[in-house]
Amino acid sequence: MCGISGIVQLQGSSNQLPVILKNMNDKLKHRGPDDEGFTLFKDGKAQCFSGQDTPASSLSSNLAFAPKFQIDSAKEHPIQVGFGHRRLAIIDLSAGGHQPMCLQENQEIWITLNGEIYNYIELREELQSYGFVFHTESDVEVVLASYQHWGTDCLSRFNGMWAFVIYDLQKNQLFGARDRFGVKPLYYVKNEQHFAFASEQKALLEVSSYQPVVNVDAMLPFLLYGQIEMQSEGFFKDLFELKPGHFFMFDLFDSQMNITSYFELKIQTKNNTWNKQSFEQAAQKTKDLIKQAVRIRFRSDVSIGFCLSGGLDSSTIVCTAAEIVKEESISSLKHGIKTFTASNDSTEDESSWAKQIIDHTNADWHNIKIDSSTLVEDIQKLIYFQDIPLATTSTYAQSRVMRAAHEHGISILIDGQGGDELYAGYQTFYYSYFHQIFSSFQWKTLFKESRSLGNSPMSLKELFAAMLKVKLSHFPAGIRVKLSKKWKSETSLMTPAFLESKAQQVQFHGGFQSESLNQRLKSYCTETYLKSLLRWEDRCSMQYSIESRTPFSDDINLIQHAFSLPANYKIRNGWSKYILRESIKGLVPESIRLRKDKKGFSIPQNTWLMEQESAFFDLFQSHKHLDVHEFVQKELIESNWKVFFSDLKHSKEQDLIFRYVCYLCWLKQFIYPE
Repeated sequence: MCGISGIVQLQGSSNQLPVILKNMNDKLKHRGPDDEGFTLFKDGKAQCFSGQDTPASSLSSNLAFAPKFQIDSAKEHPIQVGFGHRRLAIIDLSAGGHQPMCLQENQEIWITLNGEIYNYIELREELQSYGFVFHTESDVEVVLASYQHWGTDCLSRFNGMWAFVIYDLQKNQLFGARDRFGVKPLYYVKNEQHFAFASEQKALLEVSSYQPVVNVDAMLPFLLYGQIEMQSEGFFKDLFELKPGHFFMFDLFDSQMNITSYFELKIQTKNNTWNKQSFEQAAQKTKDLIKQAVRIRFRSDVSIGFCLSGGLDSSTIVCTAAEIVKEESISSLKHGIKTFTASNDSTEDESSWAKQIIDHTNADWHNIKIDSSTLVEDIQKLIYFQDIPLATTSTYAQSRVMRAAHEHGISILIDGQGGDELYAGYQTFYYSYFHQIFSSFQWKTLFKESRSLGNSPMSLKELFAAMLKVKLSHFPAGIRVKLSKKWKSETSLMTPAFLESKAQQVQFHGGFQSESLNQRLKSYCTETYLKSLLRWEDRCSMQYSIESRTPFSDDINLIQHAFSLPANYKIRNGWSKYILRESIKGLVPESIRLRKDKKGFSIPQNTWLMEQESAFFDLFQSHKHLDVHEFVQKELIESNWKVFFSDLKHSKEQDLIFRYVCYLCWLKQFIYPE
């Protein structure tokens, strides 16, 4: 887990590139405090440089990619291409894990990589059978050898999370790729002077030819619904995200960039006739694949901990880990299973559920009590590490969990993110399932499932209301605006001019299209929703130099199996995540396995905002002059502030105001810094 950066001078060479690259790399120090390295290229030749945080072991190494010079000595060094790297040492803690890296026998391909390839041991053994000789224990060397042997097809062989760029000097092209579901980030800018890439947007703001400007198109979905990075171009205009499951080829001969999708998730769209034997086999395979996914993520040379909310997914992972530890010795867990939970004094608190898992597994439990006392104070710091405005206060809670893990010496946290998207854990998925069985005329199933909603977190009335909303969603945007009272209440604080200019972006939050359950789940996994959750998690963990591992979100074997299952394996007899629940019988306590409520990362956001109303208002006042786009009616907010923050009936207004104030703080830091 690391931070990567790189820059290309598109016309000739420049002696400014080493300075720019160093500044970019410095912005990523939190992602990799253990080592730093630079490789500068000119006329097909590479030179390796060290930085202030490069350890002595990397400097004294005899490997081909060991630094030979100090980066400050390259200030007047004209180059065409430069790679930077910040390392969080996880696998092969020696100088063998230093980056940027090349193969010892082939110094014409170089890589800077962020992530982990969990099946690197198996891939290394296969490549050795083809004659490859390895000089390190690093998974990065395996990626380079895989590229040399299979070319871009190497991506289909990786199980894990990654964002990397390879410079193939012989072809004079850059090959950059991102993992299938967006666990690891990769951003880029391209203009007439430079092409540059990095793990975080803040590093790209150091590129001299790029001037940060607000992307107005990103603001409506963010302010209304907290949606982020809906398109490749996010909050910064002309700064782009490489989409998950895509790679780019950048030809240095003609400066042309081509982006290609390399992964398409295949799904089962039918709702098969129920077969008990087939289901039991699928449930057993689900259990086995979860166990394999968790076990392979124990591959590490540093300590591992676990996020534990008390929900089904994190509980499954912790209980699976406990079972594995009983069966075999795991070096990364030699100090036992350490878990971390965020709790609070509200009805949203789930720590009592987490405590049941602790009692069941005898795991070491760190229950972090959080409240609103430092929320406003921490907002600006959080926004710096996130690179974008906060959408909810759950980011604050997640950050506090990561901080606690860091304070207890944990370098890796395994989390349950993604289980809901694989096995239909959200209430909204019931709508798609009922639509599917209705559309396929499965009346018996429809009647049975309607009568079983007592096992779900929703009522029949809520279901029918949502189904009717589908009909409304097919109307043109202008008609939807006129028909929707909900839309009018949600947008009451926004300026009419802005709403009119963005009429085509009108959508109904929580609505759904006429699609099968697995199609809906695929949309959540591969488009925006899961990617957004993973983005928050990446920044929260890397803020404290922690690697977050998410088996449900990046284990390709587990994911492909989940999407090969029919819809009625995932929702049955009113139960969500039915096959997951059945697969963990005897593993997880029955009270957890049969939980009907769904809380997610539950934080009493609106209560907190009312508690900190005065400090939050001061933050608004100190930044309100910054907004030149007039997205909201600031005078209306200011004059009704006390009313809006008086009770929970104004929760929608509070949510929008929170996002808007976070946007102002983001402006202050990134667009109009002093």
